[in-house]
Amino acid sequence: MAKLLSVNVSLPKEIVAKGKTVRTGIFKEPVHGRVRVNALNIEGDGQADLLGHGGEFRAVYVYSFANYAYWERELGRADFKMGQFGENFTVEGMLDREVHVGDIFRIGTTLFEVTQPRVPCYKLALKMGVEGFYNKILESGRLGFYFRVLEEGEVGAGDTVERVKGDPIGMTIVEVNKLMYFDKDNLDGFRKALDVKALSPGWRGTFEGRIAKAKTSAVTQEKYRTFIVDRKVPESEIITSFYLVPEDGKPLAPFLPGQFLPLRLDIPGQFKHVLRTYSLSDSPGKNYYRLTIKREPAPPDRPDVYPGVSSTYFHDSVKKGSKLLAKSPRGKFTLDPNNDTPVVLMSAGVGLTPMISMLNAIVEGGSKRPTWFIHGSRNRRVHAMGDHVRRVAAEHGHVRAHIRYSEPLSEERVGSDYDDKGRVDIDLLRSLLPSKDFDFYLCGPAPFMKSMFNGLLDWGVPEVRINYEFFGPASALGGDRAKVSTPKRAAEVTECCGEIEVVFSRSGVKANWNPSFESILDLAEANGLSPDYSCRSGICHTCVCKLEEGEVEYVLEPLDLPDPGSALICCSQPKTNIVVDV
Repeated sequence: MAKLLSVNVSLPKEIVAKGKTVRTGIFKEPVHGRVRVNALNIEGDGQADLLGHGGEFRAVYVYSFANYAYWERELGRADFKMGQFGENFTVEGMLDREVHVGDIFRIGTTLFEVTQPRVPCYKLALKMGVEGFYNKILESGRLGFYFRVLEEGEVGAGDTVERVKGDPIGMTIVEVNKLMYFDKDNLDGFRKALDVKALSPGWRGTFEGRIAKAKTSAVTQEKYRTFIVDRKVPESEIITSFYLVPEDGKPLAPFLPGQFLPLRLDIPGQFKHVLRTYSLSDSPGKNYYRLTIKREPAPPDRPDVYPGVSSTYFHDSVKKGSKLLAKSPRGKFTLDPNNDTPVVLMSAGVGLTPMISMLNAIVEGGSKRPTWFIHGSRNRRVHAMGDHVRRVAAEHGHVRAHIRYSEPLSEERVGSDYDDKGRVDIDLLRSLLPSKDFDFYLCGPAPFMKSMFNGLLDWGVPEVRINYEFFGPASALGGDRAKVSTPKRAAEVTECCGEIEVVFSRSGVKANWNPSFESILDLAEANGLSPDYSCRSGICHTCVCKLEEGEVEYVLEPLDLPDPGSALICCSQPKTNIVVDV
């Protein structure tokens, strides 16, 4: 019978280590008597680093007392006290090889669910007085695990630990830990772990990312490939689709719904190649890539400004048989069509192109995922693919569509051409949707994006459920963007901090590099900063920053390297200690 031997808590305090002041809550002390357990914490307990510790899915850390004897032998010590490893619960009879992610336990009057293994931090090495101890505990497989609190209550030393329900997938803490740190190419293992509904968002995101990267791993260091325009199809008066097939006849590189195609265009009159990206507007698995492009005229109030260079080139010069150079699809604005969470695909203007790809992937893959397709356009003359969307909705009961025209023509009819007049806004969503319990995907011009983005936040939609593609600096979304960036990135921390220091000089922020993050941009956002970016894929150069000291390395090859002394923070990681002008 498993048993709770000790409850250990500590509020954060400052210690001096290696000449630096470190704030930490790892020095836990046993509590006598019964203690209240709340949704996010145990009464009297706290964490200094909320990126790597704490929160709903890491509310309580559990460690087996059987491991104490192991470490006493390994380290030649006999001075351990309860809470030695920074755990909240020291337990008996709950070994990592016997506990599964998703198992549900009752202790005292509180109900807990196992969400993930421990994330060892360098602060554990400070606590143990053993250099590099976080590597030792990783290799040992004796990590312990985190609880999520399903029902708040009270616990106390001596309480029985009752396993109320075992997770049906049956992945132990040892197995999941091995996938994260040692078996990083095990795609079948990642898929099995993702079937565990209780797995924390951070670990889930890491495994999903590895699967996605495996599908698109050929992107880096690849050469441009020649494509031939097989068809050119008008979709409206200002939008045209181009169907591209590979000249060499070999299979297309796979992509995920929502990704875009990087192109290098040789446009007459331009002094150098023009680099552009356009969203793929059809589902994966076809024998072509489809690009759906809007002709971008000069602004109505600025006739002296040139019209869009690349869009004009496509509409006026690219024809059937034309050749284009492209690399494999990229982009992090993606949808998993096999996920069964209800989803809203929201767009305005030509922002519908990645949404069409997502919609087609959902229905063509046989998914029954409840889907809303909500789109705003001026009228039918400029609205692309409206008939296709209505046909998909009519043929699939789990898909619903709503089209708004801001300036409908007199001959256009409500119910057949469009559903109502106006612009897509948060009031429309609240009137259409039965609740806010959806994943939301947004793409469109700046005013639309800013309105919907902030409207969803004000409505109370959790930040992790808002996904967006924005062609332009993300700062245009407004100050509320920081509400999304910081906690969203924080949820993805799954590894301990390293020794490399990153200084964001203009902001006065210093942070140790954490290999959980894919880029310096991720680290900046996790520390409350909101530098400009757009593509997050090394293409647009919106994120370029002055590199004042140190070296970076690119995890995704930029289409065009920045000038010496600069770095694209969206696709680079620090190679040494660095100082960047952010």
